[in-house]
Amino acid sequence: MHRHIQVFISIVIFVITWVFIQLAEVDHSLFSFGSRDDHSSIWTYTKYKQWAEGQKHFPRPALTQEEKDYLDSNTNRKEVKSLDTAQEWEPIDPGDVSGPNGTAQSVTETWLAETAGDPSSKPVHLLHVTSGEQTKFQIIKEKSSYVMGEILQVAIQARDYRGHPKPYGGDSFRTKVHSPDKKSSTSGRVQDHGNGSYTVEFPLWWSGKVQISIILEHSSEAIAVLRRLREVPVKRVFYAQFEDYEYGIQEDSECFSHPYPANVGKDSWCNFSDDYSGVTWWCRKPASLPCDTFVYFGCDNTKTNNLVESLLAPEEYELFFWPNYNFALEGLTSYINVAKNFGAHPRQKLLPQLPRCGGTLSHATTPSPISQGYYMYDVWYSSECRAKPNVYLSNFTRCLSNKMLYMYGDSTSRQYFTTLKSIFGSNMYEQFSQADERLGPRMAIDKSHNFHMYWRFHSFPIHGSHGVVVRDVKSIVRSLDDLKCGPGCVVLISAVSHFTQETIETYVSRLKAIRAAIRRLHERHPGSKVVLKSVNTREHKNLSMLLQTSNWYAHELNNILREVFSGEEVTYLDVWDMTACHYSTDNIHPTFNVVVNELSLLLAHICPP
Repeated sequence: MHRHIQVFISIVIFVITWVFIQLAEVDHSLFSFGSRDDHSSIWTYTKYKQWAEGQKHFPRPALTQEEKDYLDSNTNRKEVKSLDTAQEWEPIDPGDVSGPNGTAQSVTETWLAETAGDPSSKPVHLLHVTSGEQTKFQIIKEKSSYVMGEILQVAIQARDYRGHPKPYGGDSFRTKVHSPDKKSSTSGRVQDHGNGSYTVEFPLWWSGKVQISIILEHSSEAIAVLRRLREVPVKRVFYAQFEDYEYGIQEDSECFSHPYPANVGKDSWCNFSDDYSGVTWWCRKPASLPCDTFVYFGCDNTKTNNLVESLLAPEEYELFFWPNYNFALEGLTSYINVAKNFGAHPRQKLLPQLPRCGGTLSHATTPSPISQGYYMYDVWYSSECRAKPNVYLSNFTRCLSNKMLYMYGDSTSRQYFTTLKSIFGSNMYEQFSQADERLGPRMAIDKSHNFHMYWRFHSFPIHGSHGVVVRDVKSIVRSLDDLKCGPGCVVLISAVSHFTQETIETYVSRLKAIRAAIRRLHERHPGSKVVLKSVNTREHKNLSMLLQTSNWYAHELNNILREVFSGEEVTYLDVWDMTACHYSTDNIHPTFNVVVNELSLLLAHICPP
């Protein structure tokens, strides 16, 4: 018996010792609440950074009961009713809303104005941030079954980390309904009521089991930070190379889209801006070489990333990591059953009401349809115009025969160039050029159908890991001014994705210069077809990339593009929903199938059915 007692005591001592060792290894500074009046950040900056860098894709550690009790005692937590207690949800009448988003303003005023309810003017209190875990969605007037052609309404009530309803709107949600087995999907339209509640509407285009997906992409607090960062003029650092070939002298410098710092005299800068084209570009003057020896530049990603991340306050980091970013919401019901409509297909009923494709942007500021279209078995059907799917080679050759397609802009328009080459196959050959194939100019010809296409990148800024030869750079404005358009001339412009890091003023200035060039083109060659391509959703591999190229930025620039060209003689190729609701992962260069569907819609605008 005595020996058993000794063994028991030894085991107890071992367990106690092990527990103390584990406790000693725990760093209790991970949570730092500060005083009762200062707990804006749950995690200390240092510990958060360590965790975020090592575990960006993993959930953060949960709060202990003691920490939860502390939060409850300091936030006057109230019992939150579950959505299960709701008898019936009714969409809120926007006319009854009195909040920061309740006043109708033009989009430009909304972007540039400082609204009273904007949380960006206040410190970030993580307890008050929209929580994806607490925010739920519920179908409005749910039924056991639906019929094709109906509109599904879903209500979202945003809540913070304490479970309290948010008193203001501004959150960004990414919504879609989809049937993976049919490769069918469509985006929903989110109505922000300005008081923390949202209504999402989905058109039901196909039958079967339909899943609902609602993702909290950014909280309103994160968007306030993005809005603040966007208006910082210098966020990217470009390296520059100046070279005197005769004497073999080479000097390095830095370039920016704005002079930096502003108080440095003009003698310290080489100004390569082109006011006529709306281009601003400044480089630090090299030590001895003159400005006209500028030959090469590229983006210094390391300096740029460090600069962008340094603009965040310590308590703002957590806003851009899961679960505060890209969090899939839970709903009381995650899918519905849709029955076939034995009459005409909903799109057949809708088609006569749709405008002819290829129209101008006179409708740019009017409300868009509930969705731009939908995928059915991976083929896109537009609900914005009377487009027919044109995914076969015969459709491409019939429309593009005897035409010249000029494409100017970013790498997504270059992807159009390479995809069209692939579609036309051996009939099309590309002319040899000594220019960088990533920048152009590039030209390809299909003699059998008398189809020519041309592509060239836009001017500064060009963001990428590869360097750029300065002589290969030409602005869209000057390219358009040099263009001689004859019958069958089509111009496509894509200039959004490299401007998400720029201020609104910079982007609008560029668009206005392009708009003036398009007007001059139409004066010289009346009837020339000009198509403006929107940007699509993209991937974000790290924090710096997200802070510079957030999809929220891109969507805002799409809206600005629409407004600047509203009423102009241009056609808008909107491909946002075509990537936002597709089953493939986000990528600035979408999959081949998505691009073919985009080109099919482009054909409908060039050769309207």
